[in-house]
Parts: sequence; structure tokens; C-alpha cells
Amino acid sequence: MLNEVLYILHVLGMATIIITALYIVAGNIASNDTRKTLSMVMMSAAHFQLLTGFALFFLLLSEVNHMKVGIKMLLAIEVAVIATLYRRSAAGKDAPKQIYATVTLISALTATAIAFLL
Repeated sequence: MLNEVLYILHVLGMATIIITALYIVAGNIASNDTRKTLSMVMMSAAHFQLLTGFALFFLLLSEVNHMKVGIKMLLAIEVAVIATLYRRSAAGKDAPKQIYATVTLISALTATAIAFLL
């Protein structure tokens, strides 16, 4: 039961990261307050997804492909770091660097592809 709940939360975290990054990259953001809110949502989802991924790994330690999980963990750490950098740049007075959101989106899509296709 705990595994299923964690898995659902993990997938919801990834969906939140991808949807938020897509929205930011598409450039539909009108105000600076919206940009700050979306950057906080993306950063929080990235950290939450990393935490649930670690929890799932340790609960299912003997049943997982360790190489696949290792690559996904590296990508998840990268997504969390880049999302945090985007959050820090969005919190400043200048416009945040768009490359952070783009790299977050590409890395999140790569991790999702590894999770579901391999």
C-alpha cells in the first residue's frame, strides 16, 4: 500500500515539474509574481519527487534495476538543482534565466522517458 501511494506521489511530482516547466518555457507568464510562484512550485515538486524517489528505492531495494535507478537519481538531482537555480534567479529583480527552465524540462523529460520506456 505504501509503495503505491509513494509511486502515485512520485508520478504527480514529475507531472508537476513537466507542466510547470512547459508553461514557463512557452512564455505565457504575464507578471513577475506569477513567475515567482511557478518557480517555487517547480522547485518544490523537484525536491518532492527526489525525496519520493529515494523512498521508493529504499522500499524496493531488491526488486529494482540499480543502473536505471542510478541514472534516474542523477537526473533527478540535476532537475532539483537547476529548478533551485531558476527559483533563485526568479526571486531577484532581474528576469530569470530562461535556460534554467529549458534544461529542467529536457532533464525531466529524459528521466520520464527512462522510467517508462526502459
